[in-house]
Amino acid sequence: MKKGTLTILGLLFIPILLGAQNSGPSIGIILGTPTGFTGKYVFARSSAIVGNVGWSLIGNQAFYAGVDYQFLFPQTLKWTDEYEETAHEVKGLCPYFGIGGRFYLAENQPAHNMDFFVGIRLGGGLEYAISRFALFLEIYPVVNVIPSTDFNLEGGFGFRFYFSK
Repeated sequence: MKKGTLTILGLLFIPILLGAQNSGPSIGIILGTPTGFTGKYVFARSSAIVGNVGWSLIGNQAFYAGVDYQFLFPQTLKWTDEYEETAHEVKGLCPYFGIGGRFYLAENQPAHNMDFFVGIRLGGGLEYAISRFALFLEIYPVVNVIPSTDFNLEGGFGFRFYFSK
């Protein structure tokens, strides 16, 4: 019974799992730090530029904006089910490494003013494309350079819609 149910579910989801890497412009939403909007433009199979604009939902109110250059490493996972003697593959996985910068304006509660920070982002993540949609998970350590040297951690989960495939 379990084998039949898994086979039927597998057959239903094969078209979804056989996505391809998208190209061109995309827009979407990111949840995390920051929470807001994201846009990506894939120049070639191995490079893209990404911009994020958002705000902080935890702690002091803050507005974020950042841009990263990403090095893309598109992958296809392949395996063979020895029990059923069938080959499977999942296309559309794309690990990436990115470097960029970001700034944010944070509300300073005791002084009732805004603090301005500029930082360098260096991190990465994983994107999974399903037709024209892509899900991603990323983490970016940030070194603030203005007004002083400090360390932050940013990242999140999100999705994007690609205008071309």
